[in-house]
Amino acid sequence: MRKRLVFLSVLGLAFGLAAAGPAGDAKKKPDKKGKEKLGDVTAGQGVYKNNCAVCHFADKTDKRIGPGLKGFFKKDKMFDDRPVNEETVRDLILNGGGKMIPFKEKLDGKQLDDLMAYLKTL
Repeated sequence: MRKRLVFLSVLGLAFGLAAAGPAGDAKKKPDKKGKEKLGDVTAGQGVYKNNCAVCHFADKTDKRIGPGLKGFFKKDKMFDDRPVNEETVRDLILNGGGKMIPFKEKLDGKQLDDLMAYLKTL
């Protein structure tokens, strides 16, 4: 009887851990399409204010120095005719293009993930 209780306890613990998922994934939540969502929107808003707001409006499409970013991820193409998607936007932010300066020396990976999460909310 005791062996059975130990077995059931271990089995219950294993199922509990499996249901909880890997450690450290608590901040990552699936988006509406079921993909894992990286980045913190609130932190990304801070990254935006500190690095992007001088040239881009967040709440309108009007041009400041660069284009306003309201609804940016709903657009089909960027100024250079590349599609608007996470890969091309990350590349533009990191490497610059047109009048935009590169931010690869200014933003780390987490800051870029946070910024991307924020930009997708505009």
